[in-house]
Amino acid sequence: MKKFVLMVVALMGCYFAQAQSVVENYNAATKAVEAKDYAKAAQLFEAVITDGSEEEDETIAGCVKNAQNNLPVVYTRLGSAAAAAATKATDAKAKDAKFAEAIAHLEKAVAKAKSYRNTKAAAAANNMIGKVYQVQGGTYFNGGDFAKAIEVFAKGYKANNKNTALAMMLAESYFKSDNYAEGVKVCSEVAALPSPKYDAAIAEAKAKMGQYTNNKIAELQKANNFDGIIAMSETIADKALVQKVLVQAYFLKKDYAKVIEIGEAAAALQTDDESKSAVYFNLGSAYNAKENKAKAVECLKKVTAEPYATPAKAAVAELSK
Repeated sequence: MKKFVLMVVALMGCYFAQAQSVVENYNAATKAVEAKDYAKAAQLFEAVITDGSEEEDETIAGCVKNAQNNLPVVYTRLGSAAAAAATKATDAKAKDAKFAEAIAHLEKAVAKAKSYRNTKAAAAANNMIGKVYQVQGGTYFNGGDFAKAIEVFAKGYKANNKNTALAMMLAESYFKSDNYAEGVKVCSEVAALPSPKYDAAIAEAKAKMGQYTNNKIAELQKANNFDGIIAMSETIADKALVQKVLVQAYFLKKDYAKVIEIGEAAAALQTDDESKSAVYFNLGSAYNAKENKAKAVECLKKVTAEPYATPAKAAVAELSK
């Protein structure tokens, strides 16, 4: 826990009373922190900054500087305490009220930290804001209220878009609300985060995006809406996934010439064996439909991952007779 330093006044003359007040308030604030009375500590630190900011005395300046450093921390602790109380509340309104209180304290912590150029404290409070929204949104998510979950998660994602756990819950809420485009948008943003720090989140985002893309394709395919699949691809930011979807869409549309036109480039963009195999399976099948057995076999032999490897192997055996 951060140590709060007591200050000793060493002034004489006409400024003594003012200096004594500032130092006494500062010392009282540190004692309030030790007693975990963060509301009182915040009030006293605010008074120290207000009353001492124009003074040039080193003791008062030290009090003001320390108060500016400590005030965002105190507001962060107030926010953390309110969030903890929210998780324990059983009444929905009381729970939301405590979450709102927590966010208000944390936003004040961010504002104060930025005002006093304390980037570390600002980042800590901002990170906490994301976590509070994550927990609050999780209560709605678990209850199946995805519209409310989206509302809460979106606020947290705006506050901290590096909170990938929250981002994935937001994306899932969009997908479960049949809002494919927004779900893919969030997944694409997570997938674009820097490697290797976010590798696990990137993999999760790509897997989720692939899962719901396949679900959407199956839905449109069932309706024979192949142009809908092509239009859907325009909502996807991930270039590799876009090309994979387009190859599949044109194959389902029986536009084999288009599949052959874009297939090799699409395969080259894929970063995992399953996706690459999916593209080569469709490309090989397109060549077969165009009665180019040599190219069909060549492409099908590049299929290594299931569920495409077994039928590709069978097709190669048949075409090689």
